[in-house]
Amino acid sequence: MGEPIKVSVKPEGINIEYKKSTNSLPKDFWKTYSAFANTSGGLVVLGISEKSNNFYLEGISEDDITKILKELHTSLNNREKVNYNMIDDSHITIYTLHDRKVIEININEAPLSKKPICLNGDYRQTFIRSNDSDRKATDDELRSMIRNSKDDLDSEVLDGFHLDDLNGASIEDYRKVLIGNNENSPYIGMDIEQLLVELGAMKKDRQDGGKYKITLGGLLFFGKYNSITDAFPHFHLDYFNRSGANDRWIDRVATGDPKYPEMNIFSFFQIVLEKLKLTVHEEFQLSSNSNRILVSEDVEISLRESLANALIHADYFVNDPIKIEGYNGYYEFYNPGEMKISVEEFVKGGNSKPRNNTIATLFRRVGFCERAGSGGPKIFQVAKKNKQQYPDILSENNTTMIKIWKVDIVDAHPELSDNEKNILKYITKQSTALTSKEIQTNLGITRHHATTAITSLIQKELLEQIGQARSTRYQLKETTPEYITSIQHSLRNIQKNYIDKGY
Repeated sequence: MGEPIKVSVKPEGINIEYKKSTNSLPKDFWKTYSAFANTSGGLVVLGISEKSNNFYLEGISEDDITKILKELHTSLNNREKVNYNMIDDSHITIYTLHDRKVIEININEAPLSKKPICLNGDYRQTFIRSNDSDRKATDDELRSMIRNSKDDLDSEVLDGFHLDDLNGASIEDYRKVLIGNNENSPYIGMDIEQLLVELGAMKKDRQDGGKYKITLGGLLFFGKYNSITDAFPHFHLDYFNRSGANDRWIDRVATGDPKYPEMNIFSFFQIVLEKLKLTVHEEFQLSSNSNRILVSEDVEISLRESLANALIHADYFVNDPIKIEGYNGYYEFYNPGEMKISVEEFVKGGNSKPRNNTIATLFRRVGFCERAGSGGPKIFQVAKKNKQQYPDILSENNTTMIKIWKVDIVDAHPELSDNEKNILKYITKQSTALTSKEIQTNLGITRHHATTAITSLIQKELLEQIGQARSTRYQLKETTPEYITSIQHSLRNIQKNYIDKGY
């Protein structure tokens, strides 16, 4: 193949790895395969070596390419080598660089239901990608992946727990909401144990003579704090209002706090939701028939859905709290545990895979979250309706974060020039697309300043042009949820053109 050629390429990192691979598949390829599949996916490039942070194009001969690919597919289909195949022909690309060939192998992140991806049938040979290297998964990471592979975490029954481990006041508060204004509700006067069985908070243990026992979800939702921590030692829920003049919080709600001695999921939800509502400013907008509509009512729906989402999808077995924080310009809802569907599926709606089905059912029975699979679309619809910055959603590295913005699109982009802000704000308020002349006239700016600002806003994908020549008009870019999530995931996608064309 000749002497290696020094090349300029993107450095190795969380999603890219180079391997020499002259005439066989490198032995350490499988560690990287496991690591990428268990983390966020990545690209392995065979035929490029690395030495002292320099990269050298080694290349692979035609005969060796055939040999390597045969070895790859044979091993992928051998369950004794790997427990799940993430690669087919569509994930493999062969490129020619400086008359030498390299092989790109794109490895997607494995579905949660298939993790952990391990080697040689041994869970101890499970790897995680960390920065630019592969490392063995810790015991906690391994246990987390095994838990996440299950369809439901909180419907199992608990031994050694009884009705006196539950907070009676929480159960009665829930009963009141469940009954509502229905004077004929079957839940009026229903025995507590019968009520809990009806709700799924207690279930029959068929392995123990059919005795009814509290479920994991029932304990988390209605339990006394000390009883919950007996089963979940790391149970911690936290809310901070940080909307003051500095970084210090001005209000806090936390499990274990003397002010809230018996806090569980239901009481935390009730208290925090009311506090979140108080932070929403009463802003008004006019509907098409001039009726005044409270913007805050819409925002409250987003906050309720996001709060319920964090509590429903959290992994309560890990040493990491659920944390809700309110800032001057936005709210953050953080929970341990990735969503069991993709961000795209969450935003699009129609598909729901809660980590905790019992908790999800308890919330839905009293209308505290929308029907299954509709929460994601709802929070995007609210932002779009009120011309607010679209929510940010991240679900990776065993965590999920949803950021709900209080501000509109203009305020969310402080980097804009004054002319750009004024044009964007003006167009946002219009119901139809505008010509450049209309923008100049109504804002009192020159043609040059208008053209410069409009061009910049189009480049930043905040405005879009429709029509040509004299029919040219401008409007707010119609941003779909799919586009939003694709932008959020752009850093996780490996570009095919990884070679720096400037070498």
